[in-house]
Amino acid sequence: MKRFFLVFLLVPVFLVGNVFDLFEENLKNSSGYWSSVEKFKEAQLNYKRYTNFWNPEISVSLGKTGITITEDGISDFSISPIVNFVNIYGFELGLSFPISVNTDDWSFNFEGTQLSVSRNLKTEYTVDKLKTEANYLSSKYSLKSTKNSIFIQTVQDIFDWYYYTKKIEILSQRLQVLNEKLSKAKDDDEKKALEKQILSTEQTLRSAEYSLQTIQTKNIDEEVYQKTRKFLEGVTLPATTLEYREDLKALELQKKAEEIEKKTWFLPYLPDLTFSFNYDFEENEWSIGIGFQMTLWDFGERKLEAEKRKSQLVSLEYQEKVRNIENSLSQELVNIANLESQLRQKEIELEDLEESSKTNDQLFNKGFLSEEDYALSKLDYVEGTLEKENLENSLILEKLKYISILGYDLEKFLKEGDQN
Repeated sequence: MKRFFLVFLLVPVFLVGNVFDLFEENLKNSSGYWSSVEKFKEAQLNYKRYTNFWNPEISVSLGKTGITITEDGISDFSISPIVNFVNIYGFELGLSFPISVNTDDWSFNFEGTQLSVSRNLKTEYTVDKLKTEANYLSSKYSLKSTKNSIFIQTVQDIFDWYYYTKKIEILSQRLQVLNEKLSKAKDDDEKKALEKQILSTEQTLRSAEYSLQTIQTKNIDEEVYQKTRKFLEGVTLPATTLEYREDLKALELQKKAEEIEKKTWFLPYLPDLTFSFNYDFEENEWSIGIGFQMTLWDFGERKLEAEKRKSQLVSLEYQEKVRNIENSLSQELVNIANLESQLRQKEIELEDLEESSKTNDQLFNKGFLSEEDYALSKLDYVEGTLEKENLENSLILEKLKYISILGYDLEKFLKEGDQN
């Protein structure tokens, strides 16, 4: 009589790492992550123009005379370093100090130092600053959200790898036992029932093999899974707060900008006025200039702009965002509660399977149960244990999603804990 041995192979551990190592690797290979990084850096740079104006733009150009070249070579040349300070309450300050050099005696001339100040009088400094800060916060949250999504997917891949690897082992052995049982069956009805079970098992096996192949995260092994599960199984939900949702803070700033624009809705109809002031230190001369430009006729652009300034679109977006976040949090809590219920049901099923397994042990030892049926009963219990573990993993993932919706940086939260 052929005996079946339930052997569940473990993948040899040759790889060293943990969930954070795989997460970092997935970040490097994510185009979405790098796109978010670029947008954040750009927004951060624009925001610095308002928060730290003492970062001048320094350039250099040839002076008025440029470079003079004779048959003897370069006789003299001039350069003009220029320092610009922008966004100082809407003003642009510039300082230029030309330097002329005579190569005959290497004498230097610093004549022509000038200071310039200019401002477009229609520039809305406060509005622009609020919108720039809002864009910075929005891009910051977008980057964090992208990282969280990749982290959750990494954990999902690790859990899926373990689940489908074990599932394939169980299904392969179940298929082997069913085929052996079919070869011994004599009753036609029993054969048909076994053939149906075999076909169903083959379909499930193919699906499991495909799911395993489509996992994107590489270098997962048994040790990585066990480390990840042990690290995450104790994760608890923090207090419900939206203080880490920078996208909400961004909308709040946009609301402030919207209120200012609403009060000055008529601005598009006003002429463009430019004020400038120049001072020549060497000549001790100054000049003031005023530029004027006014649109007399257009195709409705000014009217449309004025109507947009009167709208309360951002206020509506804010309300919708808060409502969507609250709905998402509520849905996650429902998912968590449902999984906890399913987990309890699975525990009850396992208790029944364990009792059945003990009974089958006795029946098999006394010769009242075939070797195939005994092997199938053992597989039922092993598969039930795997499904229970998979439910526990799903519960961990739902908790991570809930924490992510609150706006926490998952990597920081898991390493440092709730800082509230």
